[in-house]
Amino acid sequence: MFDIVTDLDYRNQGYAEQMILHLLQWGKQHGARHSYLAVVANNAPALRLYEKIGYKELYKYWYRVK
Repeated sequence: MFDIVTDLDYRNQGYAEQMILHLLQWGKQHGARHSYLAVVANNAPALRLYEKIGYKELYKYWYRVK
């Protein structure tokens, strides 16, 4: 999953969690066995949400520009 954004007026109401859990369930019903997501390292609210759902950091990545 990538680029999940909740409108400012609707944050902290459980919408993102509900959406992600439904997407994960849909994926599982259609044969997915794993899921991955990317998040900006300093996005504390997103990190809290993803940890609550059960995600953990596996590795860090970065972009390089010449």
